[in-house]
Amino acid sequence: MKLLHTLILCSAMLAGAAAADDNSFKSVTVGFEVSKPASWQFVTAEQNLENLRNTKLNDEEFHRLMLRYSNAPLVAMMKHPEPFGDLNPSFKVQIKPFGGLKGADPKQILALVSNQMKGAFKDFAVTQAPTDATVSGIKSGYMRINYSLQIPDGRTFPTTSEMWIVPRGDFFFLIGAGTRQDEKTGSREEIQRILESVKVRP
Repeated sequence: MKLLHTLILCSAMLAGAAAADDNSFKSVTVGFEVSKPASWQFVTAEQNLENLRNTKLNDEEFHRLMLRYSNAPLVAMMKHPEPFGDLNPSFKVQIKPFGGLKGADPKQILALVSNQMKGAFKDFAVTQAPTDATVSGIKSGYMRINYSLQIPDGRTFPTTSEMWIVPRGDFFFLIGAGTRQDEKTGSREEIQRILESVKVRP
């Protein structure tokens, strides 16, 4: 069962991305590197799409549009092999052009993301309002939210979603991670270690 954490913003698949070794991902094209714990798995584009399909949102129209416009992330990983019968901790990276948001503070972008998600997820609550953070030495933004992740069979999972906005020129990286609120299937300390492995190159 695909119960990986879902992100709202979409991105295009980029050329020049490859696994440097079994546990590392590197994209020369966008200057991004990250390493996963040895026990974690990289997620394929097909697995990512299946995960989106298996997420039930309060707003059905929003879900339909998410499926229509969602493309593969730059890289995604999960802790447990699928099928997995509970919330599978995950870490996902997308890249987006700033467009009209060029020059905006990362916290402003996170506030926009939060507003998009508010009506779509059950029991939505911001537990850490957008705040300053540092990722790979770059001034970034960070936000944390809680909600109940619903799936079509009626089950719900108490989820914590963490997000970072990392600027890079005319683009920004949206990094998102999902865990159970009680961390029974994976800890946010593991997520922090993955984040600390991120390297963004000029």
